[in-house]
Amino acid sequence: NVVLRIEGFEPDSYAAHQRVPHWDIGTELGIIDGERAVKISGSMFTMYRGWGARLLRAMVQLSLDRNADAYEEVRPPTLVRTETMVATGHLPKFADEAYQVERDDLWAIPTAEVPLTSLHRDEVLDEADLPLRYTSYTSCFRREAGSAGRDTRGLLRVHEFDKVELLAYTTPDQAAAIHAEILARAESLLADLGLAYRVLDLCAGDLGASSA
Repeated sequence: NVVLRIEGFEPDSYAAHQRVPHWDIGTELGIIDGERAVKISGSMFTMYRGWGARLLRAMVQLSLDRNADAYEEVRPPTLVRTETMVATGHLPKFADEAYQVERDDLWAIPTAEVPLTSLHRDEVLDEADLPLRYTSYTSCFRREAGSAGRDTRGLLRVHEFDKVELLAYTTPDQAAAIHAEILARAESLLADLGLAYRVLDLCAGDLGASSA
């Protein structure tokens, strides 16, 4: 459990909220306004207000700053071409989960991984320049079509969310070490914030081609 140190919120009163959903706590604190987000955009959208908006912005900045020593920051376009989505395996498999601007044949990115992976598509890179490390903060868009009928209140399984991505281009021999580096960076941020987390190892047989 995480205690939010917010002005006007006494930590001692947190015990009374331990079994209260985060969307109720967020509404009570005035940091989440789901009702007006739904009014403006429909279900499965959320809105941060006041300290909530500040917290989100601070977390993004902290994430970018923590990785600025080795990762070049990139702000890619939020809309990408069909071939860019195909290059990461998001199309055609996840077409039902994606937002498409049909008039322009563009797609709203579900993750910054999509444009970053195509950053050097159709280019020949010099092995001496590898690894190339990139970090990116973007809004991400997902229909979450598979969550129909589930409880999707609050900040889980929403259509739009913000994320800081870490991605690297490597040789096969470099890949394992860089993957471990990215994991360590993600873990260190969570640990320093005092947040509970777990690392999940997936069975190789459960990994698709793009994950591998």
